Amino acid sequence: MEKVLTLLVYNDPSLIGLLFFGLAVILEKNQQVLPAFLVTPMSVHHYLLSRTIALTIIGWLCALGMVIAALGFSFNWLHFSLGVIGICFTFSLAGVFLISYTSEFLNYMLLSIPVMMVLSLPLLNYYNLTDVAWFQIVPTQGATDLLISSYERPLTTGDLLWAYTSSILWIGVLYWGAYQVFYKSVRS
Repeated sequence: MEKVLTLLVYNDPSLIGLLFFGLAVILEKNQQVLPAFLVTPMSVHHYLLSRTIALTIIGWLCALGMVIAALGFSFNWLHFSLGVIGICFTFSLAGVFLISYTSEFLNYMLLSIPVMMVLSLPLLNYYNLTDVAWFQIVPTQGATDLLISSYERPLTTGDLLWAYTSSILWIGVLYWGAYQVFYKSVRS
């Protein structure tokens, strides 16, 4: 049951973050909302954070509904919440990168397939399909470990610190990069 739940909970916030971010920005580009946005006093940081946080809240609520329906309330809320938030934030920021290089939704969808596959590599080790050590550096690994440890197998203190640290570091690095790329794409 936990293996299926992990796949469902992982995929829901990741798809919400990646696909809905791209769809929203493409619609705004096509309707000329982004050029109007650039003359407002709101910064690009506010724009990116408002979109990402809104999609993360939606992803967290959907994932919470799934885990409560499957397990009741017998899971670690903190690890679960931060794992889902990390997954959704990472995929939303990946959407920022992708949207900076395309303006058509079908092109965006085609580009998102390899990104989704790369960011989901930690699941291969989890399902014992592979045992590749370098998957530990994939941006979603820490958040995936937190999610799994919230209801299946608790992490050691060292692994827990690694999961939190890598999630925070990757989100910081991805946000900085996404901001730089997105800022250049909306200014040109």
